[in-house]
Amino acid sequence: MSNAALWAETLEYSGEAEQLRGNVLRYIRDAVREAGYVSRGRITSGCKEAYRPLGLEDEALRAAIDEAIGLLMRSGDIDELVTGAGRGYAPTPPRRIVWGGADDIILGGAAVSSDETVRHLGDGAALADYIAIPLLRELGRPAWRDALVELGGSDEPAADARALSDYARALTSSGERFALDQPNRVAVLSGSGGYYGFPHDVSGRWARASDEGFYPAVIESGFTQRRVLLAIRDGAATLWETPSRDVWHWIIVGFTLGQGAPVWKYDAPSETFEFLTPPPRQVERAAMLTGVQLSPWSWRVDAEAHGIIARLLGVPR
Repeated sequence: MSNAALWAETLEYSGEAEQLRGNVLRYIRDAVREAGYVSRGRITSGCKEAYRPLGLEDEALRAAIDEAIGLLMRSGDIDELVTGAGRGYAPTPPRRIVWGGADDIILGGAAVSSDETVRHLGDGAALADYIAIPLLRELGRPAWRDALVELGGSDEPAADARALSDYARALTSSGERFALDQPNRVAVLSGSGGYYGFPHDVSGRWARASDEGFYPAVIESGFTQRRVLLAIRDGAATLWETPSRDVWHWIIVGFTLGQGAPVWKYDAPSETFEFLTPPPRQVERAAMLTGVQLSPWSWRVDAEAHGIIARLLGVPR
């Protein structure tokens, strides 16, 4: 057996991209937990040093590092800190997340090593070792409420994401003027149905801007896309650009509910939950923590987790 093969066996690496991501994820999570803080540069140099004997391409390793850090941040295991020396990562407090499902999960600086994105009690953690946090408390209040307040609106605890969409409509009506002289550059979300589609080929719920109204929209310019909100009245248009894509996703949730259409569906026998609009980060995180991903917008989650996600997203009236 060659030295490279021996080293690959030591790293438990067979050459598969998914295995590489899992190995890198475990290395980063363990290093951050043990050190308390690790800079991005140190993570990159450590991974390069570990995988150099295998002749792994820098691009593949860099992609695995980026993906692993993204997953650890979205799950809530680590936080990113920005200092004068650059970016770095620290563990979040160790805790056990409960939601009434069959298997609790462990987050943060818990001394449990695993190459899985989400660690479960069965990975070696003891039930009594960590403080139990209900999933809803971990997730916080619906993130659309934070967005509404940050944009200048009043908090509406009894409402759903339609309140954010309605406020965004007012902002759009007094927004930047936009010429509709090149309609083929603009796609608006106007229809309803289970197939969301794509703006670039105007499929599913997407259409060209023709009728008056308020719409989430995508404007194409060369190789770039602007995700905006568009208001058309008396042949004139105004637009408003959201502060983040996540806010845009929440507005789409509210807009869709306002159309009387659902934003999710759940099949109880197979425990399959499907998002019908782009999932905002908060609800995607809930699915990540409690379920198994089947496709980009589809997860297998138990009935308890489904109830929590549905509560955050809302239902049409």
